[in-house]
Amino acid sequence: MKKKLIKIFVNFLFLILPKKLFNFITYLNGYRFFKISFSQNAEDLILVKYLKYKGIENGKYLDIGAFHPRWISNTHLLHKKGFTGYCVDLDDEKLKWFKFARGNKVKTICGAVSNSNEEFINFYKFIRKTPFSELDTCSLETAERYRIKKNIQYEIKKIKNYHINEIFNIVGKIDVLNIDIEGKDFEILKSSNLDIIKPEIILIEEQNDFFASKEMILFFQRYNFDLLSNNGLTKIFVKRKK
Repeated sequence: MKKKLIKIFVNFLFLILPKKLFNFITYLNGYRFFKISFSQNAEDLILVKYLKYKGIENGKYLDIGAFHPRWISNTHLLHKKGFTGYCVDLDDEKLKWFKFARGNKVKTICGAVSNSNEEFINFYKFIRKTPFSELDTCSLETAERYRIKKNIQYEIKKIKNYHINEIFNIVGKIDVLNIDIEGKDFEILKSSNLDIIKPEIILIEEQNDFFASKEMILFFQRYNFDLLSNNGLTKIFVKRKK
């Protein structure tokens, strides 16, 4: 009952408040969550601990599918620790909040990241009351799954497309790669050349498995990465010692 009343109240605010003010309130809403860890499953705590072990300070990250600068973020704690980086997302409105929250310590890229060389591709934007939808995707299969499971509709839009290696070439050498693009993470990463960015640690989602699949483990082994941790859907791989 309480959740239903809150939902009614939020919908009422959406109707009476100016859009920019409502978006700002929604942005601040993300600050209610995860005061120690800002990730969904404490991935950032493992990440920071490993970087400290490796002696990496004030490094550089690439966050593909960034979503929100603090809420469910694997890179907010890095930002607090002095890291700089790039955030990539489908929605320019979300990226404005990254610039607002992280200032000149972040650069943003608006567009889809894929294994295609097409200039523009479809993305599936879910019709929601708030500007921060964690469900938007370029995967039709994933969009359909969310539509049925959550009983919400999406609209199809065209967006600027970047081949993942194009993003890598823009960014250059990094320490941390975080990739969360709702259903196509591993498929796209398999078509990339990780030697362009030479990361020390990679966080990637695998939608259908709690534990990293054998195919994923074997792929990373070819680049001399070992599995460090399974954190819900997120798998963490680290560069093997030489």
